[in-house]
Amino acid sequence: MKQRLGALDIQLLVPELSTALESYRLNNIYNVADSSRQFLLKFNKPDSKINVVVDCGLKIYMTEFSRDIPPVPSGFVVKLRKHLKAKRLTALRQVLDDRIIVLQFADGKNYLVLEFFSAGNVILLDETRKILLVQRVVHEHQNRVGETYNMFDESLFSRTNIDHRMEHFEFDANTVRTWLDAELQNDVIPSASGPAGEGQKRKKRSIHRVLLGHVPYFLSDLLSKRLKEKEFDPAGLFTDFVEKTDTISEILKDVQQEYQELLTTTENCGYIVAKKNPNFEPSRDQEDLEYFFENFHPFKPFIKECERSILHVLKIEGTYNRTVDKFFSTLESSKYAMKIQNQETLAGKKLEEARSENGKRIQALIDVQSQNEQKGHLIITHAELVEDAKGAVQGLLDQQLDWNIIEKLIITEQKKGNKIAKAIKLPLKLKKNTIVLELPLEDNNDTEDDTELSEEVDSSDISSSELSSDEESDQGSTQHQHRKSNRIRALKPTTVSVDIKLDLSTYANASEYFMVKKHTVEKQKKVEQNLDKAMKNIETKVNKQLNSKLKESHKVLKRLRTPYFFEKYNWFISSEGHLVLMGKSDIETDQLYSKYITPDDIYVSNEFGSHVWIKNPKKTEVPPNTIMQAGIFAMAASVAWSKKLSSSPYFCSASNVSKFSANDNTVLPQGCYRLIDEREKVVLPPAQLVMGLGFFWKVKVDDASEESEDDEMEGDEENDVVAKLEEEIPATHQEKVTDDGGNSVADDLKDTTMGIEKEIEDMKVSADNDDKEEGSATGSSGSIPENMSVAETIVGDIKKNVRGKKGKLKKMQRKYRDQDENERLLKLEALGTLKGIEKQRKKEQEELQKEQERTYKKERRERQREQQTLQFTQKKKVKINYDKFEKELKSSLSNEDEILDIVPVFAPWPALAKFKYKVKLVPGSAKKTKAMTEMLHYFLNREVDTSCIDKLLDWPKEHEVIKTLTAQDLVIRLCVDKLNLLLPSSSKKKVRSSKGKASKHNSKKK
Repeated sequence: MKQRLGALDIQLLVPELSTALESYRLNNIYNVADSSRQFLLKFNKPDSKINVVVDCGLKIYMTEFSRDIPPVPSGFVVKLRKHLKAKRLTALRQVLDDRIIVLQFADGKNYLVLEFFSAGNVILLDETRKILLVQRVVHEHQNRVGETYNMFDESLFSRTNIDHRMEHFEFDANTVRTWLDAELQNDVIPSASGPAGEGQKRKKRSIHRVLLGHVPYFLSDLLSKRLKEKEFDPAGLFTDFVEKTDTISEILKDVQQEYQELLTTTENCGYIVAKKNPNFEPSRDQEDLEYFFENFHPFKPFIKECERSILHVLKIEGTYNRTVDKFFSTLESSKYAMKIQNQETLAGKKLEEARSENGKRIQALIDVQSQNEQKGHLIITHAELVEDAKGAVQGLLDQQLDWNIIEKLIITEQKKGNKIAKAIKLPLKLKKNTIVLELPLEDNNDTEDDTELSEEVDSSDISSSELSSDEESDQGSTQHQHRKSNRIRALKPTTVSVDIKLDLSTYANASEYFMVKKHTVEKQKKVEQNLDKAMKNIETKVNKQLNSKLKESHKVLKRLRTPYFFEKYNWFISSEGHLVLMGKSDIETDQLYSKYITPDDIYVSNEFGSHVWIKNPKKTEVPPNTIMQAGIFAMAASVAWSKKLSSSPYFCSASNVSKFSANDNTVLPQGCYRLIDEREKVVLPPAQLVMGLGFFWKVKVDDASEESEDDEMEGDEENDVVAKLEEEIPATHQEKVTDDGGNSVADDLKDTTMGIEKEIEDMKVSADNDDKEEGSATGSSGSIPENMSVAETIVGDIKKNVRGKKGKLKKMQRKYRDQDENERLLKLEALGTLKGIEKQRKKEQEELQKEQERTYKKERRERQREQQTLQFTQKKKVKINYDKFEKELKSSLSNEDEILDIVPVFAPWPALAKFKYKVKLVPGSAKKTKAMTEMLHYFLNREVDTSCIDKLLDWPKEHEVIKTLTAQDLVIRLCVDKLNLLLPSSSKKKVRSSKGKASKHNSKKK
C-alpha cells in the first residue's frame, strides 16, 4: 500500500499547490488525529478557504475532507503558530531535482521547508535561512537549530516558471547491450581470500533493477508498466534479455516520452488501483469495504488478465491533487471500518475454534460409550473363555506362585497353542487384581466386513477388468480381491483388550462396563448443557468487545461542504420560506446591510439593539408569522434571553432605515441605524422566548450547480468597494467574532492590513523625500550637501546659532584656518558641541515624524468616511440564487432524496413546525455543549424504520448522517447564552413528577 509521494507525484503537485495557495493567508496550524507528525494548515481569503495536510517526510496535498483535531496542539505546532500564523504565503517552490518543497511567507520573512524522503523533516527558517525549528532529530540528515539551511538560495524564488522537463536521451540497442555486458562482467566479484582467478558469484539482478540503475530518474512504476505491456516480467533476470535489446530500447523511449507528457500536460487526471477485500461479506459489511485502495498513479496502470478479478482501477477526473486527496482520505476514513471488520473476522474464528473443541470433547465421550458397550457385550459373548482364563490365573495365584513365574508359565502355554493362554495379554495387572484379555470380535461383523470389502474391490476394479479378456479378468479380479481383503483384515484389529477383575464374576465385569457407559451418557448430557452456556457466554463476551470498539469515539472524515453565504451569520428560514438574517457583530451587521439588503426587505429590531433582516426576493407581502418569528429571533439574540425579559420588538420596511445621521449626513457608528420616519414603525406583541434547533437535509438536485460554485453571481463592483472599506477599518474596531467555520471577521480583514502598512510606508517615504527636497532648498533639514564637509556644516550651524559676534567668528576663522576637517571634528567633540547638535537633530526628526503620522491618520480618516459613504450609497447588491438553497434544503426526506449533508439551524420554535428532527430550547442554566450532546443522544436512540416507509419514524440513512455531527458543530449555531433542553421524554417525566408533588401537597393539607 502506497504511503509516500514519489518524485513524479511531487513534480505534478507543486504547480497545483502553487497556483491554488499563493497569496492566501495561513489562518492556523493544527495536529491531525493526535499525531505529532501530521499537520493541518488552514489557508484562507475572504470567502475562500483551503486546507492542506502535511505528513512529515511522506505527503502533502490539499484536502476536501474534514480532519480530527486534538484539543491541545503539540509544542512544535505552538512554535509554528508563533512565527507563521496570519502571514501570507507569497511563494511555493520545489527545489530543482529534489523532493523538497519550500513555502515562502511574507516575502521571505520566514520559510517553511518540507522534505519528502526517509530522513525528511519539517524545518522553519528565518529571513537569512537560519534554522529556527525542526520537527524531529534525524541523524542521517541532521539539521541543527542555528545553522544555515543550504539546500536552496534566493534564486529559487526568482524563477517564475520552473521547467521540470528532463534532458532528452537517445536510447538504442547498442546502449542497452553495453549496460547488460557491463552487468555480466560485474556478475563475478573477485574474492580477496581465494586464489587468483577465482571469485565469488553475486546474485543476478532483475532487468527492472538494472535499467533503473542506469536511468534512475525514470519512474519505477512506469517502467514496470511498459515491461508488462510487452509481456516481460520486471522481476526476470537481465540475462534473459541479452538478445532483446531492441525491444528494451523501444520501451525506454516510450517511458521517456510518457514521462515528458506527464510533466508538460496542464491537466493531469489520476488513477487509483483498488484491491478486493478478502474479508468482505455483502450481508454484513457496507459496499465501500468491498475494495480497499492499494496504489495511485498519474498514468493508467497495466492490469494482467489474471489479476482483473481482484484488482479494480478507478479514474479520478480533475487535478492530480484530487486523486491524492481521495486516496489518502479514503484510507483514513476506512481505516476504522477495516479494523472493526478484522476484529469481527477474528471473533468469528475464535467462536469456530471454540465450537470445534467442544465438538471434539463430546465426540470423545461418545467414543468412550461405544467402547464400553462393545466390551460389555464381548464379555457376555465370550463368558466361558473369560471364566476359564480367570479361573486359570486364580488357580496359579492360589498356589502362591511368584507373579513372574506365572507370566512365564502363560508364555509357555501360548507357545504350545493353548487357546486360554492366547487370550491372556501380558503383562498381568496383578497389583490391581486385574488381568487383560484379548477377546475376538463377533463373527457377524467379520462377514459383513468381508462383503463390504468385496463390494468395494469389485467397484474399484471395473475399469481394469474391461480392458482384459473375460477369463483373465475373472481370475485376476478374484486374486486381487483376496489380496485386498487380506491386507485390510491385517490392518483392521480383530480383538479387543478387556480388563477383567479377578474378584468379580464374568457378568459382574460386564455390568461394570455398562455402568461406565451409563455414567458417560449422563456426563455427556451435562457437558452439552455446560457447553451451550459456555458458547453463549463466549458469544456475549465477543459481541460486547465488538460493541465497545464500535462505541469508541472516532472522527469520520466527511467532505467539506461549501457553506451558503448566510451560514456565517445568524440565520433561519421561516415557516413560509423567507430567509431571516442577523449579524454576529456590528461589522457583520453593516456588511449585511450594504451587500444584501434591498428596499423590499423587512427590518426588525428591539430596544436592546438587535438588528434582524427578512429577505423578500420575490417582492411580495411578508406574512405576519414570518415577522413574528423574526421578532422572537431578535429578542432571543439580545440580553432579554439571559435576563428572561419579555419585551415587544418592532418592524418596518428596509427602505425606512438609513445609515446616515439626520444632522450632518455622516455615517453612523458601526451597528447603528436610524429610522427615517418613526411613524412607520409597527410594534409587535411581546415575544415568547422559545427557540428550537432542527436539522435541514441538503439533498441532491438535478439542476443544481456544483457544490464548489459560489452563490454570489453578480455585484463584483460592490464587493470591491466593501473590500476597500474593510482595508481601512482601524484595528481597534476589529472585534473578534467567530463564524461557522471557526474564523472571524477580523481574520477576513487580515488580508488587507498588509496593503495598509505598505501604503503607510510609501507615504512616509514620499514625505521624507519631500522634506529632503525642501531642506536642500532652505538649508533647514540638516542634510549635508556633497560639496561641503562635515566640519563646514557644523561650523555653519554654529554661525547660525551665534548672534552679534561676527568679529569674534572672523578671528576664529583666521586663527584655525590651517586646521583640517578631522582636527576640527576632534576639537568640537572635546568641547561637547557635537552632542548638542545631534540631540537637536533627533528632536527635529521626531517632530517631523509625528507630524507625518498625524497627517497620515487624518487622511486615512477622510478616506474611511468617503468609502463608508460610498459603501452605504451603492444601489447594486450582491445577487443571490435563492431558489437554489430552497430546493436543496429540506426539513424532511422522501425515499427518492439523496442526502449530501446535514445543516443544523437555530430558529424560533414556530419556524420548526414541519421539521422531523427538532428540540425545544428555553432560557435556563444548562451549558450549551452538554445540552447539544444530550440532544444528539436523544436523536440517535429514537425508533428506526428499516424499511424507510413511515415518515414519522427515523430512517437508517438519516442516523448515519447525524452520527457525523459533534456537539461543537451545533454549539456554534447558537446565538444565546445558557439554556434548558426540553425533550419529549424528559418533559413527560417533569409533568409526572409535578403531579406527584401536587398530590402529596394536597394530601398534607387534608
